[in-house]
Amino acid sequence: MKLRSMNDNSILMKRIFFLLPALVSILFSCNKPTQYHRGMPYPDSDFIQSFEWTAEPHKYPGTGSDMHWWTWGADSALYVIDDDGANFGGPSNYAHLLKATGIPPNHKVETVTDFMDIPFRKMLPKKLVRRYVNGIIQVDSALYITIYDYDWNLDRNKNYFDSLYNRIQLYNSWQNIQDTIMQKNMWFTDNYSRHYGVAGIIKSTDFGKTWSNIPDSATPRFLGPDFAGLTFVNFGPGYTDVPEDLSPYVYALSNDISWATGDHVYLARVQKDSILFRQAWQFLSGISGNYEPSWSKSEEDHFPVFTDPGHVGHPTISYNKTLKRFILGIYSDVFPHKEDASEADWGKWDEASELQLYESENLWGPWKLFYNEVPWGGNDHTCYLPQIPNNWWSADGLQGAVLFSGDYTGRTPEYYAFMTHSFKLTLK
Repeated sequence: MKLRSMNDNSILMKRIFFLLPALVSILFSCNKPTQYHRGMPYPDSDFIQSFEWTAEPHKYPGTGSDMHWWTWGADSALYVIDDDGANFGGPSNYAHLLKATGIPPNHKVETVTDFMDIPFRKMLPKKLVRRYVNGIIQVDSALYITIYDYDWNLDRNKNYFDSLYNRIQLYNSWQNIQDTIMQKNMWFTDNYSRHYGVAGIIKSTDFGKTWSNIPDSATPRFLGPDFAGLTFVNFGPGYTDVPEDLSPYVYALSNDISWATGDHVYLARVQKDSILFRQAWQFLSGISGNYEPSWSKSEEDHFPVFTDPGHVGHPTISYNKTLKRFILGIYSDVFPHKEDASEADWGKWDEASELQLYESENLWGPWKLFYNEVPWGGNDHTCYLPQIPNNWWSADGLQGAVLFSGDYTGRTPEYYAFMTHSFKLTLK
């Protein structure tokens, strides 16, 4: 029998203490009148009374890609990194950088680059990984983008290593596949999208025209699977207006397991002038009884700031400066993605999604729920990855717009685009 070390027991007790409110909420949810379709893991907000959509969803004409991670640029524009597809008649690719100005619905979107000169997938390690872009942040005059790998090394694909390795170096990996079993395995693996890690972080000092620090086949993995979907926490233009107690760090967060359904959210930080240096990164390793965080240089010491097993897709955080609240957006497929899913269960993936919105005075919680929508987008659409850009909040902090995408498989891709949806808050 394996015995726990003193450090193991300490970490276990910290996790039990931190997760106790969520556990109590779940235990008593069956006895509590609720508007929710399931027992939610955190209590209702005692600050925000209601969240209400104020218009129909808006698709920006000419866009046809998804994910849409954002940063508030030093020039006050919104810079958005997205993937898979094409915008404004440009080339199809798995990476695009867009620039958005104005506030929805009166906004303008244009392409900065489609990254055709940086063949990320021609620089893969000799592993079955599928490479994308994700989180973006501008600090002063420098833009940073994380490069994200999915793990395709599943047992079902073992016999296809050489062929798959060659195919995932292409944009259209499925073209002209003769082996139907291989095609089926690829489709399953891509939908499952198990995290592998962060391959590296690229940098631009000319607002996205040129890039340096490109990870290649020999670059060591920057962060592991629990931080693979790494996205940044933004504040003001060019990372200004950072609350004093959070300075001089840049903060980033990720879920675990897979992009659409995970269990936890983890938090990391790094000095803002050291983003490219792996040894400078720290990981939230615990939270005290009065919600003071502790940090460790060891990625293995990471401690969840949010937990909802099977219902944690890529998380995002917006900062509402007026209300002094962090807004955590959580999306997930209603049916969690599992590696051992039966064909019947696999067929339910992507049929419906769930939107959860939480608020907290602290970046690491405690979180309180103020909006839940299932199915998100209604019966005709499957929406995902909610984002609330900080520069889209109104001056009073009560109105804003969600940036999202949807319909990536199994539906007419009406929402597979730069989508916005305006809303308002009412406070208690």
